[in-house]
Amino acid sequence: MFITKLESLRGIAALMVAISHCLVVFAVDQNPMIWDTSPWETQGTQAFITRLLLIPFNGGAAVTIFFVLSGYVLGLSLDRKPRQFLSYFAFYMKRICRIYPAYLVCLTCIIISILFFHSYQKFPNTSLWYQAWYQQGISWENALANYALYETNLNQIAWTLKVELIMSLGFPFFYLMSRKRAATGNFILLLILMLFAFLLSGILCFLFGFVFYLGLIMPTLIETLNQYVAQSVWNSMLSLSLICLLCARSIFSPANLFYAVLLEAISAALVIAILADGKVDVFLGRVLDIPIIRKLGQISYSFYIYHFIILYWLAWGLLQLVSPDISAAFPILLSLLLAVTSVILTYYVALLSYHGVELPMIRCGALIAAKITNLLEISSARVRLLRK
Repeated sequence: MFITKLESLRGIAALMVAISHCLVVFAVDQNPMIWDTSPWETQGTQAFITRLLLIPFNGGAAVTIFFVLSGYVLGLSLDRKPRQFLSYFAFYMKRICRIYPAYLVCLTCIIISILFFHSYQKFPNTSLWYQAWYQQGISWENALANYALYETNLNQIAWTLKVELIMSLGFPFFYLMSRKRAATGNFILLLILMLFAFLLSGILCFLFGFVFYLGLIMPTLIETLNQYVAQSVWNSMLSLSLICLLCARSIFSPANLFYAVLLEAISAALVIAILADGKVDVFLGRVLDIPIIRKLGQISYSFYIYHFIILYWLAWGLLQLVSPDISAAFPILLSLLLAVTSVILTYYVALLSYHGVELPMIRCGALIAAKITNLLEISSARVRLLRK
């Protein structure tokens, strides 16, 4: 079951990540870590405005949306397949073809651009986040580690792809667990995964493991909402969930990351459940139906993986042109300039990547999966003949 609104939501989430990165390039009012400062502790007008902008353009919340969506959508895709070994092998093939090819092409572009055109400079009035990138040359060992996603230091967002692939390895197992258990059993398993996330929050695959599982049991959540919650309050529930989703990392400090992710995951799950159910006409639903938003959702993966390096180079070029006085005096204006130019440029690069790499490899993955499914059907037919 393909749900266009959820694809569009993925595009909005990718845009949130992109703009959040633009807002943290500069040390606004000499705050080198504006993203880790709570809104009520910021000092300086521009720092306060920037911190407020990081609430709607919240990259952390967007990543949580990605992970809940992945759990939900991947679970629906497996629902359409017979629960046999070859089906799960086909699932792995499709995941590899979906994630790796576009990432490998993007990473190659990053490595070539840094090796041949980059010289590290520590620009005044830039954030610690921006200053941290590409200080050292790229070795063969480091490049290979990034290709394997063992290391993720060459592309800002690659850590999320690593988490996605690790979660994909165990996904068929958790899928079977979720579909064989009633709501109570799923809730108990979810609590166990939350406990692991709380105790091992420093390990990202444990921190976000329960987020994937929450997405996986979304059909149960939707059924529960329909059964126990009057649809007249769904609009209010959606609004409250959006507020909690966007404000979680302002409510909880970075030292309490688990609690922020927990609030984000629950809120994202409610938002996705209401949109997926499709019975309530909400404003967000109408926004997600806008053609340009739908297109952004379609190319969101390529947009997501390419935006960082495009932003980095645009900022690097801009900082060559403007004086330290200007970057100190107008960080918000420069951030917005970077946001507009990087988003537009990345959109067109993502179109090329989607049609030139993503779509052909998605079709290749589907073809491989279809052949595996055919083998499964032939094997099943032979088994039935032998039994007769």
